Amino acid sequence: MTVYATAENLLVVQQAITDLVSGKRQVKVEYTTPQGSKNSMQYTEVSLSELRALEQQMRNELTPMPLMESVDVEVQF
Repeated sequence: MTVYATAENLLVVQQAITDLVSGKRQVKVEYTTPQGSKNSMQYTEVSLSELRALEQQMRNELTPMPLMESVDVEVQF
């Protein structure tokens, strides 16, 4: 799945980092239905380093650094 670098997606990644660091991000949810059956859902696990790398990649795509700030050219005839 491709995650495009947009300002909105960057905010989502930053929120995921905050949630992961603060312990709010759960990757497995288990629950019991009213009928008594147990269910669980597993979400994709992600590490802090993976999220940080994605964040940096998005920042670079959204605000690319200029290749050159200035060019001095001297023409001799």
